[in-house]
Amino acid sequence: MQKNINLRGHEVFTFQWSKRGEALVILHGGLSHSEKVKKYLLPAVKRDFKVFAYDRTGHGRTANQKGSIRFNFQTKELIAFLEDVVKEPAH
Repeated sequence: MQKNINLRGHEVFTFQWSKRGEALVILHGGLSHSEKVKKYLLPAVKRDFKVFAYDRTGHGRTANQKGSIRFNFQTKELIAFLEDVVKEPAH
């Protein structure tokens, strides 16, 4: 499943695959986006994990925001994703 969500005030493009197993959050690199996760990593893990991914702000289908390149912003965004979307312990 893929969709845009409101993550504490800004739109973020997200993916979730499989509904069984422990949660696994896959983060893309700085010059990437979640479509690459889907293409290259998903086949290896989707049978064993409930897989979550999102396009970090300024990447893929998530628009840029002022300050989003800062580590503090990206850390808060990941914490919000874990708390508001994943809602369980994750790898």
